[in-house]
Amino acid sequence: MNLTLFFRLILMSIFQGSSTLLKSYNGKTLSYDNYYFFCPCIYTMDGFSVSLQINNGNYCESNNGYRTLGDTMISVEFGFPSENEPLMFEYSEMWDDADELQTAFNVTNTVGRIPISVMEEVFTKHGGIDWEKTISIEAFNRQVKKG
Repeated sequence: MNLTLFFRLILMSIFQGSSTLLKSYNGKTLSYDNYYFFCPCIYTMDGFSVSLQINNGNYCESNNGYRTLGDTMISVEFGFPSENEPLMFEYSEMWDDADELQTAFNVTNTVGRIPISVMEEVFTKHGGIDWEKTISIEAFNRQVKKG
């Protein structure tokens, strides 16, 4: 599985037409435009991790446009990677091309908008996505059973 399919599966699960989740909440029909959801943190084989988000309130773009529901995500919002990953620098909201201190830049303290293709490159560099850890019972409990 790759990131494109992973995000498509998440969107299909949440926004399928027959979903009781989307019927209404306090009389309001829920949709991509007003329902905020969170994707699991992605882990790689070497231990690198990052939050990647695709809801309407995040820096993301689908084939239908910026912050718009579509069947294919083009860019996603990343947040607070576990390591300072140079491939992500230029996509950070804190990045400044003119910054003379670029060698001191630390992407672990920020968020940004990054193309799926670049994120796939980052994951390949780190040994690929560890799907077992990303969708493990522990990850499930962290995300779903918070309370």
